[in-house]
Amino acid sequence: MKKISLLVLIVIGVIFACNQANNTTETETAPPGFVNSFCDSATNGGLCSYLPLEVHLGIFEGYDSDLDSIHQPPFDVFSWQTFVALNWPADINGNPVGNSLNDNTQNPRVWEYYQDPLQVFGSDDDELVLQLGEAVKAGDKFFHKSSKAPGQLDTITGFQEADGHPLIDRNLNFALYEIKMSPAEVNFITTNKLTTVNGIGEYYVANKNQFVLPPSDSASNKQGMAEIKAAWRILDPSKGDDTTRFYCRNARVYIDSAHSRNGKAISFKAKVGLVGLHIFRTTTRFGLGVWSTFEQVDNTPDSPQMAQDSRKTQWSFYNPQCLNCPLNQPPEIKPGESAYLWDPAPPYAASYAVSAPSQPQNGKFGTQAIRQFPIFSLTDYINRLWRAKLKGTVWANYRLIGSQWQNAETFPPPNAPALLANTTLETYIQSFASCISCHQGAVVQYVPDAGDTINIRTDLSFLFPVYAR
Repeated sequence: MKKISLLVLIVIGVIFACNQANNTTETETAPPGFVNSFCDSATNGGLCSYLPLEVHLGIFEGYDSDLDSIHQPPFDVFSWQTFVALNWPADINGNPVGNSLNDNTQNPRVWEYYQDPLQVFGSDDDELVLQLGEAVKAGDKFFHKSSKAPGQLDTITGFQEADGHPLIDRNLNFALYEIKMSPAEVNFITTNKLTTVNGIGEYYVANKNQFVLPPSDSASNKQGMAEIKAAWRILDPSKGDDTTRFYCRNARVYIDSAHSRNGKAISFKAKVGLVGLHIFRTTTRFGLGVWSTFEQVDNTPDSPQMAQDSRKTQWSFYNPQCLNCPLNQPPEIKPGESAYLWDPAPPYAASYAVSAPSQPQNGKFGTQAIRQFPIFSLTDYINRLWRAKLKGTVWANYRLIGSQWQNAETFPPPNAPALLANTTLETYIQSFASCISCHQGAVVQYVPDAGDTINIRTDLSFLFPVYAR
């Protein structure tokens, strides 16, 4: 297949997706050869808690990865199967229970029993570890100074995104983030003593300069690694938040003294709603992973036109009353500050609120976020199939934004799609966000007792360069 410049591919993809989105109807037919399975192991056509082990895709014949109607849908089905299985209610051991997503609705979900990197790698912050332990014991979620930011998780300030800036909701509270690691990845790390830079280096050398996280393997029926990055927001029904539209949990939030405006640590409990979910999995066939990203449907408008036409929608990260406010712009840090600081009482991000340029008298507003690129039309078609199947559950209020993958006969191959962004995790970098391209930079620098520095690629996981000590 002839190579086309990245810019041309993006422009064509956007135009095609926009046109398809405008022409899509509820009676849209499936693409040729498309097979949708609500469960990868069941024959009754129902949803299930079985986590798929591989993408069911035919043989590549002279094909380079690209976003198209033949190859993309199997990845989107894989993403949805993964999303449902991970969000199945679980018992205290993290195993799925019940026959449907509506059974045991008060139970945490399977992925929520995955471990926080702090539990795996440890921390020198004793208070942070104590707070985490108390939250786990109480059955609450726990949010601390974390970030999706690659290479900055150890030093970044506050609850921030991939580019180091926080996201502020319509109630002027910061969005919250967490990371979870699957049992297979945790076992790989602990068994091979990979919690330190020296441990990683010794393992790498002993394994002939190889560092490969365990993939899912359909031949042996083994689950592989998975990393979850989730975005949440504090819900306040008194300000119009409809808690029935979100997957909700009780949570404890801890802010250390260095990141609070009054210089004192902040600890409080809140009800939070899930707004974004990144899932990174590797399979035997797709070693660079399948990257799936989901959002709650009320996060942001899908376009400036939707923003203008939907004045009555209660968006989480967009307020139609903020006329002429800049879109997808991070809050400005205050003069003299080296970090974003939490106010000691809610709304916690009020100090970074903005006024509408044309109407400053109308109050203060949080981040004005919109989706920069439309969802691929066939991904949206698959979304309708799955959300209809999920009708009657809170999960019908979530949708797949896209699945990114890479497998080609040339090197370096293109990603499919070229760009992929979640408006709650890459709000401000949507124009160039790409899971695989970004995570190619995950490297640990190991210095042997005698010898030059060895740059060890950690199989696209930034957890090792960030948390290994």
